[in-house]
Amino acid sequence: EAVDAAFSAGLAKVVFATETLALGINMPARSVVIEKLSKFTGERHEFLTPGEYTQLTGRAGRRGIDDVGYAVVLWSPFVPFDQVAGLASTRTYTLTSSFRPTYNMAANLVRRYPPDAAHHLLNLSFAQYRTDRDVVRLEAQLEKSEKALATARQEAECDLGDAAEYRRLLQQASGGRPRAPTVTLNGIRLGDVIVAEGGKSGGPVVVISVAQRSGGDTRLGALTPARRYLSLSSRDFSAEPEVVGHVPLPQPYSPRSPGFQRAVSDALGRARIRSAPVRAPQPHRASTPLHPVEACADVRSHLRALDRAERLEKDVRRLEKRIHGRTESLARQFDRVLRVLSAWGYVDGWELTSGGEQLTRLYHESDLLIAEAVRAGLFDEFDPAALAALASGFTYETRGPAGAERPAPWFPSARFKQRWSDLEKLAVALNDVEDEAGLPLTRRPDPGFFAAAYGWVAGEELADVIAEEELSGGDFVRNVKQLIDLLRQLGDVAPSPATARAAREAADRMFHGVVAATSVAGSA
Repeated sequence: EAVDAAFSAGLAKVVFATETLALGINMPARSVVIEKLSKFTGERHEFLTPGEYTQLTGRAGRRGIDDVGYAVVLWSPFVPFDQVAGLASTRTYTLTSSFRPTYNMAANLVRRYPPDAAHHLLNLSFAQYRTDRDVVRLEAQLEKSEKALATARQEAECDLGDAAEYRRLLQQASGGRPRAPTVTLNGIRLGDVIVAEGGKSGGPVVVISVAQRSGGDTRLGALTPARRYLSLSSRDFSAEPEVVGHVPLPQPYSPRSPGFQRAVSDALGRARIRSAPVRAPQPHRASTPLHPVEACADVRSHLRALDRAERLEKDVRRLEKRIHGRTESLARQFDRVLRVLSAWGYVDGWELTSGGEQLTRLYHESDLLIAEAVRAGLFDEFDPAALAALASGFTYETRGPAGAERPAPWFPSARFKQRWSDLEKLAVALNDVEDEAGLPLTRRPDPGFFAAAYGWVAGEELADVIAEEELSGGDFVRNVKQLIDLLRQLGDVAPSPATARAAREAADRMFHGVVAATSVAGSA
């Protein structure tokens, strides 16, 4: 709020922020600078959509103050200019739907409609309309990915042996971690002519882009005399490459432009190039070879192809799963949801059981898992602080790369630890049933907010609560508000009066300090 007020008053000249700034916050600016046109979704990096780009750049130009607003996109060697221009000029946006039959929705449809009316409503949805159109596009993407995968697998094959086996031996020799590159490429500049080794080119290439990557690695974009574009990293060289010539690059600088690349390749063909020995790649310097593949002149190309094949295999599996989900109608997905609810005792025929009635009042992404925890009494016999801590497992999600090591969870008592173990078993059982039914898996509970939730209900100060947590104040407030909402729902559905009372008390206790202050400011 302080930043918002200072920026609006002209006291703060520049604000660095995530894209959240563009969503519903009244903070207009004269200029907007977008650092990069991709974002991490939690699973993978995706390019901004035209709608997201327009939302971000729409902050530029203050109505009634500025006649003109400026939007700047930082240059990237991986994004051609025509792609940026197309993004900026698009004025029609494809609407997508995240609608799918959830357990709560299915229970409410059973309660309100006869079977034929419920199925008819789903088939009339916009999601079903979009689903039918998206299949064609996904099939084309799948075909392209499968062809690329076949090419990568072919390039990974080596006449001397199994390259995948050799890579495993390399990783074992380095303690299971990829070895850090010994070549830095830091001295290479735009226009330098170097000699690419072995499988990449085996000849002189001219550098047209230089980019620093995470981990200190340098990525070079280079052109061969035949105008073939190469992406080179330190792993493509057994030693620091020698600069054997230099080619002045044309202006304006546009490395992805065909005309630019044609001029560079022609200049490379005319350039004076000193002779330099082409070194054979030496990925492993042990006295005894790890594997016969190590002697292959194209071993680096094989290893890169293996990495590329692994990424493409994941893409193919993801696309196949998306196509499978879309080719089946929402009504059939609804029937599979009903079968799970019937097997777990929430629906009997086309009638709701008492558990099903509870489920109709739980609006959460983990609705069925929460309902099961309520039925199993996992929230019973807890004080408000412990109940809030256990419930936070459904609302909190630890950020960071998949597979990263997580800190050990904190438990306020032995009983709490046992209840958490029971909850994890419930989640595994539900995921197994969902996987067998072909349904999206319910997210597993996360213990990362236990200590913060417990401390906040117990009345601790904000600084003390988040002192040991990797949380900003804003993230903490957002998580607490989501948890308050769930606790109030538990207060409505819990069959035990003591549990319902503890849930409502926990929600009331959480609404203090900065949480209450931001709620008042937001409503004002």
